[in-house]
Amino acid sequence: MAHGALAVNAYTELDDAVAVLDHNVVKVVIEANGNALMFSRQPIPYPRGDRPRYLRQLGLYGFTGTALRLFQQLPQGPLERTEGVEMLRFIEHGHGVRMLCVADDGLAVDTPEDLARASATLRSRVARHLSP
Repeated sequence: MAHGALAVNAYTELDDAVAVLDHNVVKVVIEANGNALMFSRQPIPYPRGDRPRYLRQLGLYGFTGTALRLFQQLPQGPLERTEGVEMLRFIEHGHGVRMLCVADDGLAVDTPEDLARASATLRSRVARHLSP
């Protein structure tokens, strides 16, 4: 993988202000080389002046077999334990996570409320495709 990355992860732009503040939505800041610099459940970067460009990591991971075995062996660091974001394990141990931008209109299902929303969306799409 490019730029010393041991894993890849997908991301998309985040335009919804409610989602930016939602702790169930993991935000990512990306280095110039395309690797993740930091993941957080808080809004990052901090909006000190102009509104920053927020990015949402999607949790669609790719690993080589070697990288996956290394991931299993690495201990959790303080950031991973605090944030609850497993990709921080690689970053805390000096390994890259390559970020790939994707077009996304999917729904994350992380909470019971997300499941209800995803179920309603699926029912609506199925009904739309089945109607004459």
